Amino acid sequence: MRENLINQIRTFLGNHVGFFHSEEEVQILLAKYLLNTGQYDDIFVEYYVNRELVPNYPWNNDKKISVDIVIRVENNYIPIEIKYKTKRQIFPHHVFGSQTYVELAEQGAQNEGCYSFWKDIKRIELFHETFNLNYAGLVLFITNDLSYLNPPRADVQYGPFSIHNGRQVAQGTFLNWDGTRKAIKADRAEKFPGFTISRNYTINWQNLNILNHKYILI
Repeated sequence: MRENLINQIRTFLGNHVGFFHSEEEVQILLAKYLLNTGQYDDIFVEYYVNRELVPNYPWNNDKKISVDIVIRVENNYIPIEIKYKTKRQIFPHHVFGSQTYVELAEQGAQNEGCYSFWKDIKRIELFHETFNLNYAGLVLFITNDLSYLNPPRADVQYGPFSIHNGRQVAQGTFLNWDGTRKAIKADRAEKFPGFTISRNYTINWQNLNILNHKYILI
């Protein structure tokens, strides 16, 4: 079931024409695509999980837990988390028959972007462990900011959260900000706490049929 879902997401990404305006558009279009396969009993968007049901949830500042997409077949559930991180890029666009353009935002903050990927990984692990799910969930990370593919400089605090191509993270690895050169601010430590990874992961970036766009599906 999980492998079939991975193949369907890859097909969705491979067949997409044009570009994505936003993370929400990726979420909605992917949910619609999966629904139209007719293979799932339910497709949930912004699936609400009561925080009290996840006792080991590290992010005390999160007021609620919402999963981007959850698919269900009988009693089998697979959560999917999605991130879309952009830098400035202009695409031609038609609005009510008129030719114009769309400019993707320069989001920056690659340190927090990398952290958000591993946070989604940990959330997926927690759902799997807490609710005894039969299948591990998935994380989809899309970007046109190709700096994410490169190893970080030695002097940055977010190095342990890097998602550079080919990176391997072993089960039991504790991911946290690198405070060896500069102390971690208390508010950052509280908002972006460290956590231990429960599985083995290898970062493998794939091409999208959108100029300068790459993705991870893991």
